[in-house]
Amino acid sequence: MRRVIMDEFLKQPDRYELRPGNSKGAPLCPFGNHFQWIGYDKEEAEYVRFSKSVFKNLIQKSES
Repeated sequence: MRRVIMDEFLKQPDRYELRPGNSKGAPLCPFGNHFQWIGYDKEEAEYVRFSKSVFKNLIQKSES
């Protein structure tokens, strides 16, 4: 799974979203469990991993 870091995220923040890990088509973690949250790239239509800084940024936005 591709990893998205803050520099890449800031170039096009509307391109990415945070989805619940049990969303349809979401991959399982390496241990076979569902992620609690998973990143999604709307332009490429694929699930991605977010760096910790991107994840924190998106969580803070969703709480506002």
